[in-house]
Amino acid sequence: MLPSFGSARDRFRLGPAHLGVLGCFYEGASVTADLIDARNELQAAGLINEDNAVIPELADLANVLAEPIVLVQIEMTGGQGVTNHGAVIGNDACYVYEGWPGEIESEYVRTGLSTLVWSLARTVGLRDREAKPPVAPVVTTTIGVMDAGFVTLAEVGTDDVGEAAEHLRAVLAAEGGLADPEPTVFTHLLLHLNGNWRMTAAWNNREGKGTDIRGITVLGCGPLGYWLRERPAEPILPGTVTPVRELRLVFIEVPRVWELIAELLPSANQLPVPVER
Repeated sequence: MLPSFGSARDRFRLGPAHLGVLGCFYEGASVTADLIDARNELQAAGLINEDNAVIPELADLANVLAEPIVLVQIEMTGGQGVTNHGAVIGNDACYVYEGWPGEIESEYVRTGLSTLVWSLARTVGLRDREAKPPVAPVVTTTIGVMDAGFVTLAEVGTDDVGEAAEHLRAVLAAEGGLADPEPTVFTHLLLHLNGNWRMTAAWNNREGKGTDIRGITVLGCGPLGYWLRERPAEPILPGTVTPVRELRLVFIEVPRVWELIAELLPSANQLPVPVER
């Protein structure tokens, strides 16, 4: 799909190769052979001219992407696989981007810092489901037990919810580590799981001693509401999640999800440079 620009909302639809072209321009380097087609697509869309100069609106996005102050990455997992979203915050502008299942392009939309939390919440589909805390608002088990539950659901399917619940509860009971009423609650959590999302914010700290990272993982379980994965806590290092590692899920109400998203973002005194609002 060709890149595109929506002037009314200051939004762009770009793929990784198009971003690669913008990176070459920013660094003053020649466009590499593998990015020629992407450069031609940007020209055809009117986003750059024959002299490789970008339109002013795209220049703002290119500058933010080249020198971000804060990066927010969202990995969403659902029935259609994994999609990637997030936000890029620069000193002069802020953009939220969203992917689409099965497509490589993302849509970048300019937003303000004052509405960034709202934009991130909308990206993950946060909405008030009016769910009430269940009899077991905390479920503690292991990653292996949850994986066994997913395997069971893949094998038996969910066409017959009653049968699926029976099989699933039997597997969870056999795996051990759950005490009543946790097996029943966990069974229904897995049955109603619409998807889960990991949101991570990263920035260079003020002390210049590396990168600060904060993250959360939330499960959206339909009528059962939202559940925070407290353990293993984010950010998770690659290779550290094993079947025996503790899994702790905690029911959280929607206002608390909003707070958690806001708490991911750094305050001004935690950044190496001030951010324009």
